[in-house]
Amino acid sequence: MYSIEFREGFDYELQNRQFALISMSGVARRLHGDPQLSFWGGYSELERFNVPRYEQAAQRWGMNAKPTGWTKTRGTLIGATPKFMLRPLLKFAYPKTVKYLEDLRRVHGRGPKDGKAFLDYMVDQEVIQIEMMQLALSGRFSDITPKLEEFFRKYENKELFS
Repeated sequence: MYSIEFREGFDYELQNRQFALISMSGVARRLHGDPQLSFWGGYSELERFNVPRYEQAAQRWGMNAKPTGWTKTRGTLIGATPKFMLRPLLKFAYPKTVKYLEDLRRVHGRGPKDGKAFLDYMVDQEVIQIEMMQLALSGRFSDITPKLEEFFRKYENKELFS
């Protein structure tokens, strides 16, 4: 029904979103009162926002959106990153996320035509992550929340499947 490239790429993305939800939530829980919370907490909010949209897509395409044991383990470990290591972690993750955006664009191109609105969303949510990372790396934490709220407004009532 769908190409193996699409299925493998989207399955990887499903696990990646679960990993990010687990890890970002773990970090955010420990940053109350810290300016970095706007990034880590915002990223966690983005992943919670993603959940029903990704679950709908997975169900529609006959895939499993639940995290594997390995995804849960990795997410929990990264979620426990000590506070002093968060900036190095972000500096490490940023170029990998930029590269991953290109992978997602390939998945988008191989996806079902009736899923275009969701696949556009999938790419857009990765773009907002990169923009948030750029702001955090430049110390512009106060600019993250308005950017994220704009993204939420854009998609909160948008139908991603017809």
